[in-house]
Amino acid sequence: MTALAPDRTGAAGRRLLLRTPGAAAYAGACAALGLAQTACVVAGAYFTASVVAGAFAGGGDLADLAPRITALAAVLAARALLASVQETAAHRAAAGVKSALRRRTLAHLMRLPAGARHGGETAALLVRGVDALDDYFARYLPQLVLAAVVPLGVLAVMFAAYPPAALVVLATLPLIPIFGVLIGRYTHAKAERQWASTSRLAHHFADLVAGLPTLKAFGRATRQAAAIGATTGEYRRRSMSLLRVAFCSALVLELAAGLSVAVVAVTVGVRLVEGDLAGEAGLATALLVLILAPEAYLPLRALGAHYHASAEGRAAADEVFAILAERPERAAPAAAATAIAGAPHLRTPLDRAPTIQFRRTVFAYPGREPLPELSLTVPAGRTTVLTARSGAGKSTLMAALVGFREPVSGTIAFDDTDLSTLDLAAVRRSIAWLPQRPVLIDGTVAANVRLAVPGDVPDTALAKVLAAAAAPDADRRVAAGGAGLSAGEAARVGLARLLLRADLLDPPVLLLDEPTAHLDADTEAAVIASLAPYREHRTVLIASHRPAVRAIADREVEW
Repeated sequence: MTALAPDRTGAAGRRLLLRTPGAAAYAGACAALGLAQTACVVAGAYFTASVVAGAFAGGGDLADLAPRITALAAVLAARALLASVQETAAHRAAAGVKSALRRRTLAHLMRLPAGARHGGETAALLVRGVDALDDYFARYLPQLVLAAVVPLGVLAVMFAAYPPAALVVLATLPLIPIFGVLIGRYTHAKAERQWASTSRLAHHFADLVAGLPTLKAFGRATRQAAAIGATTGEYRRRSMSLLRVAFCSALVLELAAGLSVAVVAVTVGVRLVEGDLAGEAGLATALLVLILAPEAYLPLRALGAHYHASAEGRAAADEVFAILAERPERAAPAAAATAIAGAPHLRTPLDRAPTIQFRRTVFAYPGREPLPELSLTVPAGRTTVLTARSGAGKSTLMAALVGFREPVSGTIAFDDTDLSTLDLAAVRRSIAWLPQRPVLIDGTVAANVRLAVPGDVPDTALAKVLAAAAAPDADRRVAAGGAGLSAGEAARVGLARLLLRADLLDPPVLLLDEPTAHLDADTEAAVIASLAPYREHRTVLIASHRPAVRAIADREVEW
């Protein structure tokens, strides 16, 4: 794309400036630096013309020209310094904006039901997509300011020095943005298709990695190589097509600017030959005009090139703002946006164990029959064990209690208060949840357990929960996804995480999904014993078929 963006892209740029912290301040800094750089451009042209005219038409020697040469060197140094400051400020602003966008998007996604967006596509958006904003802030935005400031300053000086040349520049300068808009509209559509292709590739690859064990077990893994090859081939073709348009548009802009500068050069040259511009002053004026004329077109030409480089980042920003515009069905209060913040050692907002009620609740997944309707009361301060068949929705019920699933009908209530009217951040701080497959990151066992709470975790508290859960050694390395641990060891790391949250946040609700499914009888007995003090005075909901777990239930529910 080129100097002027289509409406949608302009809207994305405005939202980036207005809705991300620090972006507006950076735009103001760009404007100030642009004015300073314009002054350097004009001063540099003036001193260059003065030195050359003084040497050839004025007959000045090195001593006579030394002050002007020194001034020219100072201007060039100032221009280089301003460019360095601009680059540093650009990267700092880009880092701040990217961080803010990621935090806001992740906080917003936490308020949306699970499955609302595909994980692979979202990961590609928040990593590669948001990283592409570097070109927007480091290249395009500063160049946009220069494109607005430099031509005006150059034209003002040219009108004062030699109006006929300024009129030529004024008449031809609009050709650059006009050609830019015509090419830019076409390129914008191609950039959006390119980003859609990237999202599909990420989506497909994430699904493939997630299902690779199953594909390998059934001998279908090699078949997917052709599908990945076709998807990456499409991505390559779209990338090359976008680059071809970028190069062609740059050629058009270079041609328009080159012809315009040539017209100015011919006009000034004829006047020099005819003697209208005579002597040192005349030569200095002619040189000043000739040096400034390309500077008037240069920012617009560079803007076109940087627009191409930043197109993917703006397309990704459109997607980010589309996510932020999604409204969860739950009317969560404003405090939910800070769900991942908060002090780790403060008690939770609920000061007692609640009664949890599912009232004619129905859950559904795309492409599947709805789960059976459920009406269930989990009594306060008691341990309830669910023993429904696999696939009946036990994990879905627990995910719904922390806001990751939304029922298609019916309600969920805490102490007769509908969950949809509660502060979701407060509800989550009031729950310690052990999912069936705990999410593990690359690092040590200790680092994975510390994810239970924000902030620092005392070593004594960490050692206590690791021992209670019979978890692996704290310094043992874990790969992303739990590689390097058995299923039982991963479950015990998740259990230690739940116990740490219970110790430091004292949540009144515990949710455990198949906590002993992969443990042997002795380890299971030790884990159940360690859970005993944590179940006191709390509402505990456990999904399990194991007889040892069912034996500790105050109430057992099967449906």
